[in-house]
Formats: sequence, structure tokens, C-alpha cells
Amino acid sequence: MKKVGVGIIGSGSIADIAHCPAIRQLDNAELVALCDSDQQTLDRMSRKWEPKRTYTNYQDLIKDKEIDVVIIATPNYLHHEQTVAALNEKKHCIVEKPFSCTHDEAWDMVNTAKKNGVMVMTGTNQKFWLQCEIAKQLIEDGFIGEPKMGRSSLHETWGLYHEQLSYTKFRSIPDMAGAGALFDLGSHRVDLLMFLMGSTPKRVMGIVKRLATPEEYTKLDDSFWVTIEFENGTTGVVSGDRFSPAVSNITEIYGTEGTIFTGSEATNPFQSAPLAVFSNKDMTVDQLPDIVRKYRYPQLFWSEDIMSKYVPKRWVPIYPPREWSYMRLLKHLIDCVYEGTEPVMKMEDAAIVMDVLLGALKSMETGSWVDIPLKEEYIPPYFNKR
Repeated sequence: MKKVGVGIIGSGSIADIAHCPAIRQLDNAELVALCDSDQQTLDRMSRKWEPKRTYTNYQDLIKDKEIDVVIIATPNYLHHEQTVAALNEKKHCIVEKPFSCTHDEAWDMVNTAKKNGVMVMTGTNQKFWLQCEIAKQLIEDGFIGEPKMGRSSLHETWGLYHEQLSYTKFRSIPDMAGAGALFDLGSHRVDLLMFLMGSTPKRVMGIVKRLATPEEYTKLDDSFWVTIEFENGTTGVVSGDRFSPAVSNITEIYGTEGTIFTGSEATNPFQSAPLAVFSNKDMTVDQLPDIVRKYRYPQLFWSEDIMSKYVPKRWVPIYPPREWSYMRLLKHLIDCVYEGTEPVMKMEDAAIVMDVLLGALKSMETGSWVDIPLKEEYIPPYFNKR
């Protein structure tokens, strides 16, 4: 099988800890080139990950004929410009979250991809954790009946990634980030909730504020709470903050016949398993879905579990193997390239996620629900579009 050539624009922390290791794990992908405007960073990353070539100008990378897929891992304000340029060179793209900074930017990226017959998707890796894919399969198979409500949250202090791992502090700079916790954490939450609920947002209302972060650190928001009504009439909430010292990361889906709890980045004492499912059906072990039977841990003494072969109405913890979500994300796009299929979420969904986040900001101004998709350009209050 021909290897898919990958080039990365932006050689910072996410390229170092996520994208480069993911490429190395795949037999059908190779790191053709790295690009960064900072020569020192580029030299350090080149020594570590050994790309065939390096560039300091992204225009040179996107013209490299060995590159099939471009990963955009630069500060938020550069995503639109660099993605559109790569798409116009007929490169498939993975864009680190947030997809863009404004409504017009997001839809221009999608329309440019369509025009050039290539694919673009956001690097929202959390739906590629195996437990989240299992949750999606169980929902589609009707294990919890019809999903009616969902909640997805990620709460973590600035110090966990921004201070410990990030090579630069662009996430706290308004003109480079566009928004704070809303864009950085909210992109994951909306993307995952849309994936699991299986419907497109119809309207949103949100509270987006800086509640605890000193203004000298950033003027951007450090918390958000966004209510979503979906096209099929179901509802959802996404939330997050950048001041909670302990990580809380859980997604809940409530159906007419059961409930699913799943976590992607971390667990806590009240969430001891990466996936837990509850069904209101009395089943024998043999009647459980294959994926549940394969990965569940019995809660009874092993001999009693074997002898009774009965799973009453109770929570079932599931412990799937831990697989690298960034590797699975890249593999998914490469498989789509080979097979000519569409990614798990359509290109338009990447722009819809941005409209939900921007709609939450807009609702702070209007004090009312905001229809999705947005009807006109919306630029975050602290973002000066360059």
C-alpha cells in the first residue's frame, strides 16, 4: 500500500505530543515535512521526528508534491488562511481546533474543500477514543432507546496544558485565539455531543464569561455553559472552564430505555470506568451486545456471574483497550482518502460546531436564542481579524 504523505504546519506542542507520534504508529503514513516560522523550534522537532524535509514558509510545504494530507497546528487566527491555501493545492486537511475564528472563515473553508474535491476535518480527537465510538454504536443499535438529552463537559485549569505543555501562550492572546475556554474546550464538547446525539443543532443560548482568571493573564473567557436544541427536538448542554484544578471530563447521553456515561481524557472517583451503560431491559449475558459482552467487567463474584448468566437492570462498566485517539483520527482520514468515503462527521459539521460556539457569544449580546447555522458573519468580541 502506498504511504500517504503528511505535512504539518506548526511544530508546537500538539504536533510533538500528538500528531507526530500518530503518524509514526501508522504503516500507511509517513511524515514528509514539518513547517514552523521559528527555526529553533523547527530544528528541535526535526531532530526528534526526522521528517524528509523542513520548511519555514507554509506556502512551500503545501506545494510539496509528496504531501497528500496537511495538518494545520498553528494558532487559531492562522487556520483559515493556511487551510484555504492547502485546500487550493488539492491537499486534504486536518485542522486543529477551533476550526476557525469566525463564521465566514469556517464556511469558506468548507466550500473551498468542496470546490477542490478534497476533505477537511477538525482535529477534535475525543470522538475517536474507543469508548466514545462504542457509545455511538450502542446508541445507533438502540441499546438505550431514543437519545433525548445529552451533556458534555470538560473542566481544567489553564495550568494543565497551557502552562505545562504549550510551546507558546497564544491561547490567552485575544488576537491570536479569538476566544478562550469556549473555543479551546468547547470545540471538543460540541463536536462530541453532535456525534453521539446524531442531530444538527437548531438554536443555542449560552453564558460565556471570564469568572476567575485575572485580567492581566487574559481578557478572554475562562468558562462557558451552552444550551442546545437539536433539529430533531432533543436537547443538550456543553460546559467547561479554565480554572478548575481537578479535571472533570464526562459525557452523558440519556435515552428512553437507558443511559450512557463516557469519558475521554480523564476519569475520577465518581467515574471509575471510561464507559458505563445502563439499560432498562432485563437481559442474559448472551443477549448483551457483542461489544458490551467483550469489554465488560462483571460486578459479581466471577462464579456467580458465570452461573447466573443474568444481567439485571443495573450499570455495566466497560473497559475497552486504550488506543491513541490521534492515531485513530488520522487513520480514519487516510482510510477515507483511500476509499473515497466521507469522514464520520461531514465537512459542514465542522462549520456548524463553530456556529454553535459563536452563537453562544452572540446570545450574550442579544439575550435570546440564536438560530444555527448563523445567517451572517460573526466575529468574537475580543478578536481583531487580521
